[in-house]
Amino acid sequence: LCVYVSKILPIPDAVEDLVQEVFISVWEGKRTFSDIKELTNYLYRACYNNTLLYIRNNQIHDSILSSLAEECRQDEDMIYALTVKEEIIRQLYFHIEELPPEQRRIILLRIEGYTWEEIAERLEISINTVKTQKSRSYKFLREKLGDSIHSIILCLFF
Repeated sequence: LCVYVSKILPIPDAVEDLVQEVFISVWEGKRTFSDIKELTNYLYRACYNNTLLYIRNNQIHDSILSSLAEECRQDEDMIYALTVKEEIIRQLYFHIEELPPEQRRIILLRIEGYTWEEIAERLEISINTVKTQKSRSYKFLREKLGDSIHSIILCLFF
């Protein structure tokens, strides 16, 4: 979140304070979130809104917004896409840690760039075992990651 806010507000001292204020408001608030995705979306949107309020309230918006106006149109989509990508990868690794040890080793080796054959050789197991464990892992990760976008990313990742 700090990286995200710092892309909008190039004042390092204010960035952490803004993000901390968002976390405090969530902590003290009565709002509940149904899942981690909803919380994550809320945190990013709240940080974005608080940053814009900070800029407006501190009368620094003229200089910042004029330079950001040109960049924001182009960079906003890229920043959001990178933020979403980072969050999806974080969620992927979180769920990989939930896999049984053998499946986790196979998936992590695949992420490191090993072929399925190299994984079988390295772990001293048959290629069929690797394929079976891979299929089980993919099924588990697709269930955990949910919607089709996550599944597409999962397929591209491996």
